[in-house]
Amino acid sequence: MTYHRLETNEGERFYREMGDGEPIVLLHCGAGSSGAWLPVMEHLGQDYRVLAPDLLGYGRSAPWPREAVLAPDAELGVVQALLNVAGRPSDRRVHLVGHSYGGAVALDAARRFPGRIASLTLIEPVAFRLLRGANAPDGWREVVALADRHLALVGEGRDAEAAEAFTTYWVGRKGWVQMPDAARASAIRTAPKVAAEWRLMLAAEDDPEPVTRIDAPTLLICGGGTRRPVQQVVEVLLRMLTDARQHEIADAGHMSPLTHPAAVAEAIRRHVEAVNARRRSAA
Repeated sequence: MTYHRLETNEGERFYREMGDGEPIVLLHCGAGSSGAWLPVMEHLGQDYRVLAPDLLGYGRSAPWPREAVLAPDAELGVVQALLNVAGRPSDRRVHLVGHSYGGAVALDAARRFPGRIASLTLIEPVAFRLLRGANAPDGWREVVALADRHLALVGEGRDAEAAEAFTTYWVGRKGWVQMPDAARASAIRTAPKVAAEWRLMLAAEDDPEPVTRIDAPTLLICGGGTRRPVQQVVEVLLRMLTDARQHEIADAGHMSPLTHPAAVAEAIRRHVEAVNARRRSAA
């Protein structure tokens, strides 16, 4: 595995790379980094060229300014740069995978770069804005309560409490207590970036049309033990996307790339192989 520096329109960025072959780009969750993909990369890197960037404010990226506003397409600069790196020659398309916040970014990337995406795999994407207009008021209210609490704590400078509340929601109190010191410190350090992501979600429009126009073959992965709001997002996307199917990892929670990397990698592999087989048949 190598760590590369990358120049983008937004400045210096970094990404991990492993393996050779057809390119797969992995986008990590909020409060994480490209390192969260290492267990999955160990599996996929045996047969594919796997690239995983650090999104804004995470990993080796510059720290997120506390009061900065996150623009709707801000994360797409590094995605576009990696599509150009991995998609050479220029007509080569890339398989795009996103987990949680990275899944929401991957949705936006599939909308923005439709001709560059060979397939899409979304692992519990937190595209919660879709719940507002999808007759899922319980899920929306639950998410807004979490967002409001996080924003209030960060606004008061209580980043450690915000990180604890955020992490506990997704992995439980035990997960926070047992988290390695370095990972806990990273979660605290990046709490302002998560706050910026919450503000962007709360300000986003409800218009589902950009999602319905995505035609990339899509696999939606969900853990059987995850939170109800993300299950609802997956259900909404299954109805909205033109070419989508679902795969459940029955005993997984929200952090399946870390807790079930072999199962996640195998699901991605099968999806990529099925998409390639269908393309060859059509040709």
